[in-house]
Amino acid sequence: MKNILPGSMLLLMIVACNPPKPTSPSAEMKSNDSAMAALYEKNLASLKAGIAAFESENADAWSAVISDSVIYVSPIYGDMDSTKAHWQQLIMSYWADWDSLRLTNPIFLPGIDQQTHELDGSVRYYGGWSGVHKSGKHTLVGFYGTYDFNADGKIISAAEFFDAGGLMNAVATK
Repeated sequence: MKNILPGSMLLLMIVACNPPKPTSPSAEMKSNDSAMAALYEKNLASLKAGIAAFESENADAWSAVISDSVIYVSPIYGDMDSTKAHWQQLIMSYWADWDSLRLTNPIFLPGIDQQTHELDGSVRYYGGWSGVHKSGKHTLVGFYGTYDFNADGKIISAAEFFDAGGLMNAVATK
């Protein structure tokens, strides 16, 4: 009996000091990653269609990838209107003031869930938007945008970031 207690303690210490070996990710996790990657690709195609519509100044095609209930965060300081109608109004003003708007050097990336840090189907991208202002000045502005989508592949929330004030100052008559 005296040997059982020390032997048990020794066995317990050996087991406790040897952490379990890591296991490979489960099939369920791999399946979820695959599904999220496919969702990202679907939503990326939708976003790229919206970008192509913007570049070709096609309001109907641009509107087709935007949900009517979208929440839009504008890059313009103090702009608090987050509706689709307002976003479209801003788009139209760019079309009225610039020609040859083109996305340059885009880097598209999948978005991740804020809590789990796993793919969530959203899309974000970095790039530059170039164009020729009606004043004749060529512009290039750095850009970052992030977009969430509904099950139909339409954008339900968008936040866009660029130096809107600097862009306007660059084309202002002096």
